[in-house]
Amino acid sequence: MTDITAPYCMANDNIVMLLLILNLVGISYVLLMNGANIIERAKCIFYYENKSTPYNDRTHIDKVCNLIMYFQTIFHTAIIAAGVLQGGGKGIVNGSVPITMLAIAVTTTLFLAFKHLLYSLVNLTLFSKKASAEWNSFYFFTVKLVGFALAPAAIAILFIPSIPLNFVSIYSILVLILHLCTVTSGVLKIIFTKKVIYMELFLYLCALEFLPTAVVWKSILQLDDFITIKI
Repeated sequence: MTDITAPYCMANDNIVMLLLILNLVGISYVLLMNGANIIERAKCIFYYENKSTPYNDRTHIDKVCNLIMYFQTIFHTAIIAAGVLQGGGKGIVNGSVPITMLAIAVTTTLFLAFKHLLYSLVNLTLFSKKASAEWNSFYFFTVKLVGFALAPAAIAILFIPSIPLNFVSIYSILVLILHLCTVTSGVLKIIFTKKVIYMELFLYLCALEFLPTAVVWKSILQLDDFITIKI
């Protein structure tokens, strides 16, 4: 009699559940220690002024909170991307999904590091040092907020396996669109503070935001195909 292997389920993966618990504990710590500052900084996103007080990253607690929020964004991104790939017929071999999640997490981490370097080099070359520092603070704070916004989609993939992945995909795309709108607003308020030429704005966003994101997603798809074939 042939044994039938049950399909992989992330909710039954002990490592994924451990990381989820650590993430929840970490975010609880973040909200306890810096919740008021985070909410105040989030409000500033929608009415940003150059005289706004930037989110304070200088204390030890704030640095720890920043690392936890980055972990949350990367963790939720890995869960959603791996879940969507698995539901779409990719990475469905038992054992390949955790490796795909790890590959996505590493790729996302390297992508964020690359974005920090890219934005710093371009903005320091074309704009002032003050504008570059303010933009990095603004942009990467929005990246941390994306982790909070993606939490419902990640939880749904883990604990509501019957939910249509189209709903998760649409929700995640809406979060991405909102993030891009926020980024565009920030560019206009921080970088292009004078009369803006919309072609320059479009080229700036295409070169530094849209194109790198598309390349990373394509890389994730290729990584998933490679992992699935090898396993």
